[in-house]
Amino acid sequence: MPQLENIADYLRAHTQELGHRILESHPPLHSVDDPPSPLINRLLRKPYPAQTLAIMGLVRRWQQAHAGAVIAECGTGKTLISLGAVQTHAEDQRFTALAMVPPQLVEKWCREAIFTLPRVRVFIIDGLRTSTNSNSHHGVNEVKLRNRRIVREGLRTSLSELRLRKTSSSARKRWDSICSSPALFVVGRDRAKLGYFWRHAYQVARCGRYQGSVVNPDSGCPVYLGEDGERLLAMDFKKVKLSEVLGEGEGTNHARRSLYSPLWQADGKKIRRFAPVDFIGRYMDGFFDYAIADEVHELKGGDTAQGNALGTLAASARQRRDQGCGADHGGCPGAA
Repeated sequence: MPQLENIADYLRAHTQELGHRILESHPPLHSVDDPPSPLINRLLRKPYPAQTLAIMGLVRRWQQAHAGAVIAECGTGKTLISLGAVQTHAEDQRFTALAMVPPQLVEKWCREAIFTLPRVRVFIIDGLRTSTNSNSHHGVNEVKLRNRRIVREGLRTSLSELRLRKTSSSARKRWDSICSSPALFVVGRDRAKLGYFWRHAYQVARCGRYQGSVVNPDSGCPVYLGEDGERLLAMDFKKVKLSEVLGEGEGTNHARRSLYSPLWQADGKKIRRFAPVDFIGRYMDGFFDYAIADEVHELKGGDTAQGNALGTLAASARQRRDQGCGADHGGCPGAA
């Protein structure tokens, strides 16, 4: 028995035993000997055998649950795996997919989708509404590949237009009558979470027993937070959203339902806008068949706008898939 000095020596000495234990505890959903779906051969780009195995594993996962994850190193083809899994799971039927990706990868995703999926139509979500007088891109714009470059050409619409059913039974039925091909909508996560500005909504009592104190506008009483019940001061309101839960009324025999009382509100003096992902989650539930989040290890902050956008994205589609880099980036992504 060789002397083991570190974890690397231990892994090398017990490689086979550890491998058998892992396979016994976590049997693969699709093994190497299982035949892949013939639908993979319809992809415009032929995946490598390892990528085919990952595609089928993700498809098998979707057959058991509504979410899956692909964790791999950079350059292993996670984008190809996700697109191939969507095409295979849809069984060559038309679908709508929404991908939230880092802003520098938006055009790359569009290009890879055009190179990979047959008959696909690709759209970039540049904002909520259609263009105004500014020169920047707005609304939802179809893109095509011209001289190996992504250009905005074709259908131009908006999310507020897509949510309307008009004479159809639903907005999705109306979209199917407009687009008879699979559709991929790509949005940069910086634009996806870009919502309204907000400001604090506390008040300072001008008279009465709490004169000069910071009070909650809903109750007219000072705000106490924490286990020690410390009273909040104006200097405690910084760049974070604070709130209070109002419980049973004091001094009465009547219990009331707990009330969430935010101490912030939208700032009507600044630009008014709606985050595209929030709009999709509120008004376009069920419109998308698949939701894809790229580099989710960068969205692990639950109290951040991008982290909340990830949760909204996961809840707005019927099937969900996350992908991220397997290298050490402060945490690994998990299923939505």
